[in-house]
Amino acid sequence: MIPPTHLYVKKDTVDVNAWFADWRESGKIGTRSDTYEFQSRTMSRIFSLAHLQTIDSEIDDLSRRIHQIDQKLAGDPAVTSARAALDAEEKHLAEEQAALRAREREAQSVQAEIKDMEDRLYGGHVTSPRELEGMEKDLEMHKRQRSSLDDELLERMERIDQLQKRTRELNGHLDQMQSSRSKDIEAISREKDKVNSRLSGVTLERDQLRGELDAEALRTYDHLRRTKAGRAVAVLRLDACGACGMAVATGLLQRVRAGDEIVFCSGCGRILSP
Repeated sequence: MIPPTHLYVKKDTVDVNAWFADWRESGKIGTRSDTYEFQSRTMSRIFSLAHLQTIDSEIDDLSRRIHQIDQKLAGDPAVTSARAALDAEEKHLAEEQAALRAREREAQSVQAEIKDMEDRLYGGHVTSPRELEGMEKDLEMHKRQRSSLDDELLERMERIDQLQKRTRELNGHLDQMQSSRSKDIEAISREKDKVNSRLSGVTLERDQLRGELDAEALRTYDHLRRTKAGRAVAVLRLDACGACGMAVATGLLQRVRAGDEIVFCSGCGRILSP
């Protein structure tokens, strides 16, 4: 049963949104015949356009939400940043480890030269004082080089320890974020299903309502939707346009409230609805 409209009168105007919502919740709306009865018996063309605006605005909101959800599902900037930080630290660690291995090989080579010189120097193979003096100087130089390499090796090992610790921390942080994101994805996916379901319902509702409007009204409405940031219809607020705030002349107010014709706001050009 269609709810009686007199129950929804406020300030001599039918609150069509509340009336339509109650009818929709009653489960009686949905077929083209129901929509036709709704159009012919109760709503004027202007009320139909006002309700179409409400539906289109909800569709816009739902579409934006789906876009936001898709962006979240595509990737989390925080997770991407954490992964990039870990990759950079691991790369730095690998470079330090490679440099350490190179210095260790160099230290081993210097140590081998030191042993060879000591064997020659102290093995009695060299007897010339000048040659002995030269070998001793060369040996001291190699020992200083080895000492410098040992200091560098210690510094690199300390840096590697710090890098390994930092890498473990970043890896643990990334694991936590990914675990949390997995839970978020489940929740977001469920929300997307609900939003898509609602979007399908209101899209069908919009198509049914558009099917009951005349072509001229739809052309006007669609043009204003394109040129007025998606808002073609403005509801009166205290005898003024609810979109731009322009006061509406008494004569126009009477025509708007009659609901028999499309009346435009003299300020913003939108369709005025009681």
